[in-house]
Amino acid sequence: MFKDLHFLHPQYLSALWLIVPAALCLLYLSFVLRRKARRSFGEEELLARTSRPLKLAGEAALATLWVALLTLLVIAASGPVTRSLPTSIKAGSLQVICIMDVSKSMAAEDYRAIMPMKDGKPPELVPGPYGTRLDYAKYIVQSQLMPSLTGNQLGIVTYSGAGWEQVPLTDEWRSTKWVMDNFIFIGNAPGGGSHFDEGLMKALEMFDRDKISGREQVIVLFTDGGFSGDKEILSKALAAVKQKGIRMIIVGLGSPTPTPIPVYNPQGQAVDLFKLDGQVAMTSRDDAGLADLQLQSGAELIKLEPTGGNTLHISWAATLGGSKAESQDNPVFQYPLALALILLTALFMRGILPRRHLTF
Repeated sequence: MFKDLHFLHPQYLSALWLIVPAALCLLYLSFVLRRKARRSFGEEELLARTSRPLKLAGEAALATLWVALLTLLVIAASGPVTRSLPTSIKAGSLQVICIMDVSKSMAAEDYRAIMPMKDGKPPELVPGPYGTRLDYAKYIVQSQLMPSLTGNQLGIVTYSGAGWEQVPLTDEWRSTKWVMDNFIFIGNAPGGGSHFDEGLMKALEMFDRDKISGREQVIVLFTDGGFSGDKEILSKALAAVKQKGIRMIIVGLGSPTPTPIPVYNPQGQAVDLFKLDGQVAMTSRDDAGLADLQLQSGAELIKLEPTGGNTLHISWAATLGGSKAESQDNPVFQYPLALALILLTALFMRGILPRRHLTF
């Protein structure tokens, strides 16, 4: 909560060097004068029956409360604020291309349990394929990346055997969502296999064609790590990404545990499991492949676990925006002010409570 705490008016804090000593002097003077007055008024034993006795320990505790009260008020007046994680990106500063794997392995339903309700039905009751790796990638883009990118450009490339431009770079989200809902599905890219080298080449082509001077370019590659492309083409693509100063983020999808791919009938009922050469095909996130790609590219690697827990802790505005991400200052003056009011109430109650209720 109090990460990056700073003050809007830090100069007010210097007043503590004057206020605290002055308060202590006044409190001590008060103690001395009251003690002198009591001694001149009568015997201490008789006075103690009808008024509070003057004890140094009690006066020290009282002084501590007053100093704490005044300190909290000065801190509150200084305008303490905390800086939140970036929640937005400066408009007109980025061009982002999401590259999405639409090969067969992306049909594994690792994420069904953490997907949102669909047509009023909980995810486990949604008929047909739901919660696939591709579904979750699209969900993350629509629910988290796009809100962070308002006022910036986003393009989408799908790949299997080759890269395919699904959405050109645009800042118009309505058409982007429509294309994602209707045209980005398993198999909707030329060829077969998982050639993210071709997806990268297509993204580079789009950046070269639609480059806007002054805008930072970012590639977000959604993949489960499987690769059946050309290593030489991949090396060339990654070299071009670095040479052009394009930032790259790798988003690893899927469970590290082997998972089958369900097959559905037209009514949306699971009737079989996808087979290769007569055997049930099992697919898992290729962590070794992801690590190798990260090593070659120098990109940031984010793994979206099927539990969904880590997704909640990702600040996509900070991840995508880099230096273009914008943070927000959250005022927290209410906390020291509330504590000061509690102390003031305690001091007030001390003044009106009968002697037998006093603790100091």
